[in-house]
Amino acid sequence: MLWEIYQQSRIHAASAQAESASRKSGEIRSAVYELENRTDRLALTTMAMWALMSEKLGITEQELEDKITEIDLSDGKLDGKVRVEAQSCPSCGRKLSKRHHKCMYCGTVAGDTVGRL
Repeated sequence: MLWEIYQQSRIHAASAQAESASRKSGEIRSAVYELENRTDRLALTTMAMWALMSEKLGITEQELEDKITEIDLSDGKLDGKVRVEAQSCPSCGRKLSKRHHKCMYCGTVAGDTVGRL
């Protein structure tokens, strides 16, 4: 009898874990889908901008490639990535999150040394 109760509790726990994993998998699938959509829109926008720049301004592909290399090297590495260093809050001096526009410690808006939200 005790063994039955123990087994039922284990089955219930395993079922709950499987349900949680399934939910998380769905959330991750949605996030990947959204990232793919954003990447596609970014690629389309980039292609349109390049077409306009080359047509209207006469910029060559070599000039574009040179600028890409220059920007890529701005962080010290030619790796196809841009790394932006975390800035310090001008008010309290703590590191600012790259994702937020205001300091999570004191509320100073990035780039705004006076106003706080």
